[in-house]
Amino acid sequence: MSEGIIERAARALAQSASGHDDWDLLTSKQQEAIMHDARAVLQAIREPSAEMSVAGATVMRNINPEAWHQHGRDAASAWRFMIAAALNE
Repeated sequence: MSEGIIERAARALAQSASGHDDWDLLTSKQQEAIMHDARAVLQAIREPSAEMSVAGATVMRNINPEAWHQHGRDAASAWRFMIAAALNE
């Protein structure tokens, strides 16, 4: 089974902290603590910024130019659902 996004984020946090990839040397308790931190980061970014919504809307606008006014909300909703899915892995 491939690693989920929470584990990928946790591995990146661990590598950032230590300067090298030592994930497999950590105890399961240490790994869980870092995965908890990765979840906290995802929770913190669950609500997209206005700039993120605009960026997403720009992409979505190319799909349906007639509904441009809706795209910012659509992009923000898509982001929220994507983060929620990541948190449920």
